Amino acid sequence: MKPSKIIRPAFIWTLLVAASMLWTACDPKENDPTPPLQTQKDIDVIDSKIIDFMTAQKIPGASLAISKNGKLVYKKAYGKADVEGNIDMTTKHRMRVASVSKTFTGVAIMRLVQAGQLSLDDRVFGQGGILGSEFGTKAYNDRILNVTVRHLLQMTTGGWVLANDRDAIDFNPTMNNIAFFNWMMDNALLKHDPGTRYWYVNTNYFVAARIIEKVTGKSFYQFMKDDFLTPLGINSAVFGKSAMANLHPDETKYYGQGGTKGFEYNLNIERRDGDGGLVINASDLLKFVLAIDGNPSRPDILNATTYQQFIQGSGPSPLNPNFGNGIVKWNTRYYFYGALPGTRSSFMTESNGMAVVLIFNGNADYTNGPVYNIFAQAHQALLVDLLNNNLNAYQDIDQF
Repeated sequence: MKPSKIIRPAFIWTLLVAASMLWTACDPKENDPTPPLQTQKDIDVIDSKIIDFMTAQKIPGASLAISKNGKLVYKKAYGKADVEGNIDMTTKHRMRVASVSKTFTGVAIMRLVQAGQLSLDDRVFGQGGILGSEFGTKAYNDRILNVTVRHLLQMTTGGWVLANDRDAIDFNPTMNNIAFFNWMMDNALLKHDPGTRYWYVNTNYFVAARIIEKVTGKSFYQFMKDDFLTPLGINSAVFGKSAMANLHPDETKYYGQGGTKGFEYNLNIERRDGDGGLVINASDLLKFVLAIDGNPSRPDILNATTYQQFIQGSGPSPLNPNFGNGIVKWNTRYYFYGALPGTRSSFMTESNGMAVVLIFNGNADYTNGPVYNIFAQAHQALLVDLLNNNLNAYQDIDQF
């Protein structure tokens, strides 16, 4: 019988080292630098608030994005993006945000102020004005000659309305922007001296968008894209198209009610670029809001000095101390709302580090004041609720 072979210590050591190396290569904890996926869990208490509101207000679909201390802690889609096509809303769907577009226009102006390319107190028209005498055929009166950039953004120009006090923005919808601007300068009125009272008129932001184009030599959209949309990683933002046939990929359909039903696609939304034309998804809108909120949790695109100018209101009544240059202050909150036929949009921030974006592809009938007031108050109460209650329900994740 042959004696057994002797296994030498050096050989055993070699085997142990090889086994250790193999285990390390196979152990994902040691070898994979990618952190575990942050999987969002449904939060019933939040979902029920949105669903209850949609049910009560007959809203087809909604998209929600909530941040806590700069982190995207909850994003959720509800209902239908296309009722007739039975297409569920997703967080990738984008929607018109109507007057929330004004915040983008205000920020674009503030970026030019920050870069030293213009001042809020620059005059807009006439000799030495940004736009000079480029638009209209009539001589400018003193009110027009005294309009500044600040007056436009703070809604204190005193008008751009017709004799019946209606905002000029939607008149002559077949005109392109240049033709409309020429017509507006000849026919719309400033009924008060600039800087003497607050009057919310959408045409002010149409003019502001033209200032951006004049100063930068780019289209309004291209300037925003180059200056802050792309650097912020905002890829869903586009300008809307009027016809249903021209909806963008991943854009929802829109559903008006009452007197607005049937008017979702027969307005010249291309003209409304500066005051109401943006289409974007909820997460990207929230990313933008967190870049202009003055909160250090995420980098801002406005420095401290420019930010203070941005949020500064026009003054006491008949002006509006809470209406800044594209953003509104309400106690400890900052916000903006938007409304078009079939669209209701909103963002709101709170001093506790919370921020929310909520966009609907339906809207109550804003031609019926009493009905719409109830809807708008309920919408606002929902936003305040989301910012201040159930804050411990969110996971510590960041889905940006």
